Amino acid sequence: MNEMSSAPFNRDPLDPSGLADLPSFYQELRDHHPVYYYEDYDTFFFSRFEDVWEVLRIGDNAFTAAETNLPTPDYLRSHRNTGNPPPFASSNPMAPLAALPSPWYEEMRNAHIAPLKPKAVAKLADFIREVTRERLEMLLPLGSFDMVMDFAGYIVANSICRLFGLPPERAASLFDDVNAETRPDENSTVDFAKFFAQVKGYIIPSIQVRREAGANGENRLIDGLVNYRTPDSRALSDSEIADQLVCIMVGGLESASKVSATGIMELGRNPDQLAAVRADLETNVPIAVDEMVRHGAPAQYTFRTAHRDVTVAGADIRAGQRICAMIWSAAHDHREFDHPEKFVWNRQAQRTISFGVGQHHCIGKHLALLEVRIIVEEFLKRVDRFEFDMDQAQRNPSYFQHGWIRLPVRIL
Repeated sequence: MNEMSSAPFNRDPLDPSGLADLPSFYQELRDHHPVYYYEDYDTFFFSRFEDVWEVLRIGDNAFTAAETNLPTPDYLRSHRNTGNPPPFASSNPMAPLAALPSPWYEEMRNAHIAPLKPKAVAKLADFIREVTRERLEMLLPLGSFDMVMDFAGYIVANSICRLFGLPPERAASLFDDVNAETRPDENSTVDFAKFFAQVKGYIIPSIQVRREAGANGENRLIDGLVNYRTPDSRALSDSEIADQLVCIMVGGLESASKVSATGIMELGRNPDQLAAVRADLETNVPIAVDEMVRHGAPAQYTFRTAHRDVTVAGADIRAGQRICAMIWSAAHDHREFDHPEKFVWNRQAQRTISFGVGQHHCIGKHLALLEVRIIVEEFLKRVDRFEFDMDQAQRNPSYFQHGWIRLPVRIL
């Protein structure tokens, strides 16, 4: 059981005004309030690695994201599940993937996971490497560019365009459009309803193209969902299919771009580590990527709603109450990682949590790891000396992301 502090403590974990010093706040939670109940949201916030690991591994639909895995503070305050939990997410119409309970979650995931499995992802390596090299050929003569927006973001956006059957010339604007919607003002939060509707608008035309082509399996990401039938032989609508694919598009644009850019920045800050990685790029970059993911993955948390009474990490959670698994905090817990705020390229952690764990582990994990490895490897092959202009660097002020959105780099 966790030992929780009896000292008065009442801080809104989602307050945008506290974004500037999140690491200190998370350390305070981990050290003194590891299972923090915030009454205004009727939510338990878990900040330690072991507790987050335990929460995310609980199955049997005890916790689901029926109310979405990224609720806004306004939603949390206004929707009180007094007495009974909300119903499970709908299967007719089919709710978005993250909200679905078993067995619907597994059915939707299996219907479109084929191009994201390890062997399928490995076949994208030559494509990703070619895009990376071409981008470097264009950017390096400039002498300076933004590592996230101009370089890494462009590369991962090309992968997303390929997966969704979008023209490659759409890559740059797609990355810019999606990232713009996740950057609210400093004292505001993301309008997720508007954001998801906009992303679905990017996806639905691709679904329509695949229907017209007969969904013959050439695009397995979309065709599997077009051809899926529910037990009563019902096909999914374009909107329902887009709901299943939003997370792949957003996650595919957000995570690998920020992890690779941040990872290169951390190597630049640590010349000895950079030299060690350079000694054998083919062997050492994949090792360094694991630490880049732990140290720099931007996702902060995920929410679940309890559908039955559950005791976890010493907390008695009633059906209808919510839990927040604070993934970013867990990845920086000194109980699991020695000196967690330090970047250690060959840390070789026993467990990782940045891609999630349990039922909802990241569907695009293998693609993200491949992208980060190639981006880092190709950059270090071509660039001998570089430095980042941290005075011009900018973090994402969004309360559900903690990644760098601008990292200007100078080639020396």
